[in-house]
Amino acid sequence: MGFFDFESAERAELSTQPIQGRGDTLRALLDHRWLNFAVIIFFIAVIGQITELLAVVAFMLIIVFVAWLWSRSSLRGLVYVRRFPYRRFFPDEQFDIQITVENRKLLPISWLQVEDEWPVHIGPANDSAIPISEDDPDQGYLINTYSLRWYERIRRHVTLETRQRGVFQIGPAHLLSGDPFSLFDRKIKLEDRHEVVVVYPRIKSLPELGLPLKDPFGDHRVQRRLFEDPNRTMGIRDYAPHDSFRHVHWKATAHTGALKTRVYEPTRSLRTVLCLNVATFERYWRGVWPAMLEYEMEVAASLASWGLANGHSVGMIANGTLAHADQPFRIPPGRNADQLTNILQALAAVSYFVSSNFDRFLIEESPRLPWGATLVLITPFMNEAIAATILRLRDSGRRLVLIGLGKQEPPPIPGVLTYHLPIAGDEPQLPDPDDAGTGEAELPENLTPRQRYLLRRAREEAAHAAESGDPA
Repeated sequence: MGFFDFESAERAELSTQPIQGRGDTLRALLDHRWLNFAVIIFFIAVIGQITELLAVVAFMLIIVFVAWLWSRSSLRGLVYVRRFPYRRFFPDEQFDIQITVENRKLLPISWLQVEDEWPVHIGPANDSAIPISEDDPDQGYLINTYSLRWYERIRRHVTLETRQRGVFQIGPAHLLSGDPFSLFDRKIKLEDRHEVVVVYPRIKSLPELGLPLKDPFGDHRVQRRLFEDPNRTMGIRDYAPHDSFRHVHWKATAHTGALKTRVYEPTRSLRTVLCLNVATFERYWRGVWPAMLEYEMEVAASLASWGLANGHSVGMIANGTLAHADQPFRIPPGRNADQLTNILQALAAVSYFVSSNFDRFLIEESPRLPWGATLVLITPFMNEAIAATILRLRDSGRRLVLIGLGKQEPPPIPGVLTYHLPIAGDEPQLPDPDDAGTGEAELPENLTPRQRYLLRRAREEAAHAAESGDPA
């Protein structure tokens, strides 16, 4: 089962009684300047006894009233539909969508403007075709104008290009229409007309990443070796000197009066769990390195695709969260037909939010991971805490593969297969919080609001630690 529901209704008629907009209320009619102007002319005509002006007033009142009624009905019986060929893409793909507008009433629509909220990362190839929102630079508006006769349907095709990994929401749409004289207008917002589009991370071959095409995890030789799964006990036997005390069955020992050891069910499956460190910097105040996070998602997607294609049972965990969620996600190892889709969808939805430190996250998740699985640790940086956790997992019998993505090569760890796949781009340089004061004016101007907040917070913590004499 996937992470997103793509089966929502794609065709829905607008309400026959839409929410009243800014130009179709009775107050809008009474406050309209032309109505006020007609009243003034009426008094002038009565005082001056000018019959011709009374005819002009009557004509103005008829026009204003008809325009008001027309505006009230302009958006009734209107259908607005977006049709996507599919909802899952890879970066740099181009696809056509069909936008259909249908007028299901006798009253024609003299003018209609549709402003569809649209992410710029899956916008038209021409960037200028989508005006950028003032509130969100990643959000824009796809604007189309129409003029529809009675019971007319108009279809338009728009070519879009996927530029970046992510889960994107299309909509809501804002519809603006009115009377032919443009005296009144009607605007409504389609709150429930959303579509979700998923852009997967790129998938590369292992040689493109710099990994050996044959046996990158060093477990080909283990393919015929039997592992014991401590989660599946199949019986007990007498204790032998080479047995670990962790496998002693204490209840059976107490019952029989002799040491007994659990016998576990053997397994031959090649299971791989990708463990992702979503934190792109060791120091949290530095914020996020977007290019590093995208590169990490590409590496994880490529390894998952290769593993499933070569008979591995692949799962994934990460200390990050999915979009619109606040909990880390887990995908158990599997080889079913939807496993790669589930992993790619999760990678597409990974956000910048880090739930916990990578070293603590690995220790907490280790008991939930299947025994005998190869844990592939993918991290943008290495520190002493992560190295200590790797040693602890290795000593407990875990099979580990470490993949470092940062510019600095990770140190060799005995018994752990290590790869260095450095990112191609340069690491962004930000000032150290200890080099300046805490004033807002001293912060660099090129920082994002989040980076400015994190840097200011780090400086305050450093100042507090210095005052209290805490070396941390």
